Amino acid sequence: MTAPSDLLIRNVRPLGAQAVDILLRGGRISALGARLPATAGCAVEEGEGALLLPGLVESHTHLDKTLWGMDWYRNEVGPLLTDKIDNERAFRAASGHDAGAQSKALAMAFLALGTTRIRTHVDVDTQAGLRHLEGVLRTREALRGLMDIQIVAFPQSGLLGRPGTDALLDQALAAGADVLGGLDPCAIDHDPVRSLDVLFSIAQRHGKPVDIHLHEPGAMGAFSLGLILDRTEALGLQGQVVISHGFCLGDVGLAERDALLARMARLGVALVTSAPPARMV
Repeated sequence: MTAPSDLLIRNVRPLGAQAVDILLRGGRISALGARLPATAGCAVEEGEGALLLPGLVESHTHLDKTLWGMDWYRNEVGPLLTDKIDNERAFRAASGHDAGAQSKALAMAFLALGTTRIRTHVDVDTQAGLRHLEGVLRTREALRGLMDIQIVAFPQSGLLGRPGTDALLDQALAAGADVLGGLDPCAIDHDPVRSLDVLFSIAQRHGKPVDIHLHEPGAMGAFSLGLILDRTEALGLQGQVVISHGFCLGDVGLAERDALLARMARLGVALVTSAPPARMV
């Protein structure tokens, strides 16, 4: 699937400006102005005074596990995060959940509403292997030219508790995943030093950035975050590490929070997404 090489969109409104026409050539803006002439063979669309925005960015989603368009699923599990993770893994295995078809359906829904760039975390574990990754790789290829999909190889069931997960993550990056994911080195892996050592070693071997889900609260999360920042600095990975969620930043004192945020800023460590309404951030 490819976008048309030349496209003229008439009567659209850039932010804070009067309505104009916009001419795109080869997928790039060539001209903005009133009553632009259409070039030979150029497709023309009427914007009807709609707001003109850049393509939207979805910086954190899980395309591979969506039930978009499927029947409702009643999720009756225990209160712990591990309860939810175990239940989800079992459901996907038993139902034959198709990560390829489902990820494409949700990606197309994003695209229809203006999202053209997505970072999606894709489960890699010893039960499913690379099956979910392979499905999302197919979606990425099918939508190439229309949408940029960046894939994170994500150990949703933990890195250390299921032996062989590290090898699967290594294979996932070799197969085309763009980013290495991580998850709660204290709360899930119960050995934060070893967990982060293994994770950063895999990332370095492939020259890939890192995006770590950090749900851990309070002092536990701050400790894990500090270890992540230590490795970022020691390995020279400034600008290549992302913290997803970072709930602990809403659970610690202001002085500790500000010190962590200042260090994150100095190292170029980004924070993506925030907490649910039940938690302050």
